[in-house]
Amino acid sequence: MRRRTFLAALALSPITGCAAPSQSATTSSETPATSPTTTAKSSTTPTVTPPPDDPILFVVHNPTESDLTVSVTLTHDGTSLIDETVALAADEAVEYDPGIHTPGAYTLTVAVDGGPTKTRDLPIERFDVGAGSNHYVEIYADEIQIFAEE
Repeated sequence: MRRRTFLAALALSPITGCAAPSQSATTSSETPATSPTTTAKSSTTPTVTPPPDDPILFVVHNPTESDLTVSVTLTHDGTSLIDETVALAADEAVEYDPGIHTPGAYTLTVAVDGGPTKTRDLPIERFDVGAGSNHYVEIYADEIQIFAEE
């Protein structure tokens, strides 16, 4: 008979913890001291740390068969991150790492010497910074195309 009692107790032991009241169910006569907390909303956008091996790049490519002189400007909140003029040979590309670590509104302006000019507002979001989303600029004789990597 003792063996049956022992086995029954052993069989029920794993579920005894389920039947016991949790700590949060215990009541206390003490009331915790609370103090009002306020959180200040920051007006600055938080910095996101991009992966060091995958920064946001701006790649400017000349797929034409002629040499082009191209000016590239990237600004954020009035600060110039890229302000370069480069001579690109036929089918040559150049890439820029402006060091973008903050989501926000950026403005890219690309101008071809004696050719078209294009300005585009680029909303850079947290995902773009964290994933290192690149931007590509293709320059043709009569137009400039700007693509964003998703």
